[in-house]
Parts: sequence; structure tokens; C-alpha cells
Amino acid sequence: MAAVVLGASWSGAAWAFRAVIWAFLIALIADVVIGVDRKSTTDSFENPSDLVLRTLTWSWLFVQPALILTGLFSVARAPMAGSDLFATCVAVGATGGMFGIPVAHELMHRRNRFDRLAAELLMTLFSYTHFCIEHVEGHHPNVGTPADPATARRGESLYAFLPRTIFGGLVSAWRLERARLHKQNRAIVGPHNRLLWYSLALGGIYVVVAFAFGALGLLFFAVQGAIAVLIIETLNYIEHYGLVRRERDGRIEAVSYLHSWDSGHAVSGWLLFNVSRHSDHHVQPHKSYLSLNNHPQAPQLPAGYFSLFVLALFPPLWRRAIDPRLDGGGTP
Repeated sequence: MAAVVLGASWSGAAWAFRAVIWAFLIALIADVVIGVDRKSTTDSFENPSDLVLRTLTWSWLFVQPALILTGLFSVARAPMAGSDLFATCVAVGATGGMFGIPVAHELMHRRNRFDRLAAELLMTLFSYTHFCIEHVEGHHPNVGTPADPATARRGESLYAFLPRTIFGGLVSAWRLERARLHKQNRAIVGPHNRLLWYSLALGGIYVVVAFAFGALGLLFFAVQGAIAVLIIETLNYIEHYGLVRRERDGRIEAVSYLHSWDSGHAVSGWLLFNVSRHSDHHVQPHKSYLSLNNHPQAPQLPAGYFSLFVLALFPPLWRRAIDPRLDGGGTP
């Protein structure tokens, strides 16, 4: 998909941007046809080399800016019809949401400062840098509880969930940063506030984009970021819908494999950095994506992520497919 988007700029052909939509449909069909990877509980790389991990993730630090620059030059180079502009935004934004943000997600969970900085830089390209704070420090400790805006409630539609998680995540990130600074006896408005640095960096990018590529470039940059965010938050919706950590003896139970949905569909795992093996990630958040496994005790989704992404757009069909599995009636 990244190669297709880059080729769109070199060829000047709008069809190349639209090809990303076709690539999504092909991935969906392949996910259905190939189905569940029956060896998915044992075929992960148990000890992937550090070189492999860094090559696969760090390469995206060059690919994602190239994708966005491709789109910027395309929209600024010549007058573009509204449909072509939309196709360009969707192509770059969808590629970022399905690949760029998952790479940033992998990096923000690593322990060294360079990788976390790389994650922050990538998320700035989507105007969503606060996700680096909220996801690691908020979502992971609070998943499956009312305190987590990224856990969809049973019966909640995707359209109700998206504004709640997007704005709730920003509020949560501010509260987390304020608490961190208070604990360190530092001023909230000062050089140690990460959210202020994120805002300055993002503001600087918007100024540069507006100056270099004009109003259309600015519109493109904002819309492609919004599309990427909608995609990653839709994945959040799929990953935790309706799953709740119960209160036991006055305390919330620990995070377990029961609090994230798994999908054993092969193509979803291959193309989406094993995001479909989500329960393992929440139990062991620092485990590399190449090492993640499906766990039979985790609740199982009925299809791959590409199909579920489409299903989530239709709330009655989504509830009909997923709600029985919350009760154990449809879980294999």
C-alpha cells in the first residue's frame, strides 16, 4: 500500500491513490478465504532478533513522512478535483492508520528513550501525539473499566464510541500529565509538560505545511491525520468491545487474557503487526509484536479485522455478531 501511494505522486495518476481502497478490499477477501491460522498459538518468533525488529519499525520513520510529503506535493502541484483530493486523503490516512500508527504503538511500548521519541514523532504526523501518554499510562492500566475511554461499552455503537474515546483520551492524557508533574513537584505550565511540547511541535508542523503547500496542503494534512486516527480508534473499538474487569473483594481484578478480543485470522495478523493477538499484548505490553500469540482462553472474534472494520460500521449487525459471544454463546 505504501508503494502504491508513493507511486501516485511519481505517476501523477489519481487512480494510484484509489488503488489503496482496492488493496483494502483484496486484504478483506484474502482474510476471509485464508481464514484462521491454526498454528497461530505457536508460530510466532519466540526470540526475534533486535535487528529484525528495529529494521521493520525504524524503516517506517522514513516511509510515513515520505507518504505524507507525496500527498502534499500531489495536492499542491496542480488543481485537483474534490473526489481526487478525498481519495488522496483516504489513501495516505488509511495507510497511516493501518501501518504508521501500529508502528508508533510498537515503539511507544519499548523501554529506550529513542524508540519512544520516534513514536512521538510519528504520532505528531497524525496530530495525535497525546496518544503516547494516554495509551501507555492510561489505557493499559485502566482497560476494561469505566476509567478507560478506549474500552467500548456493550451496546455502544462505533459512532458513539469515537467521539468519547477521541476527546476522552485527550482529557485523560492531560490528567495523567498533570498528576505526573504534581508528583514531581513541577509546574503544570512549564518545560517538563510533554503535552505542551507536543502542541508546540504540532503547531510548528502546521505552520510549515501552510507556508509550503497552502490551504489545500493544510487541509490534506489535517484530514489524512483524522482518517488515520479514526482507523486506529476503530481498531480499539474492535479489540475491547463489551469486555469488563470485574470488582472482586473491593478491588478491580488484574488484566488477563479475558479482557481483550483475539482473532486468529492469518491475513489480519500478517498485515497489521499482529494486532489481532491483542490479549497477549495487554498481559505482556513490552513483548514485541513478532512474539505475540493467540490464547485460547481469550474471547475470540468471529472474523478477521478487515471484515470486522466494515461490520462495525453497521451497529445492528455488529451487535448481532458480537454480543452473543460476550455471553459465551458464540465463542468457539
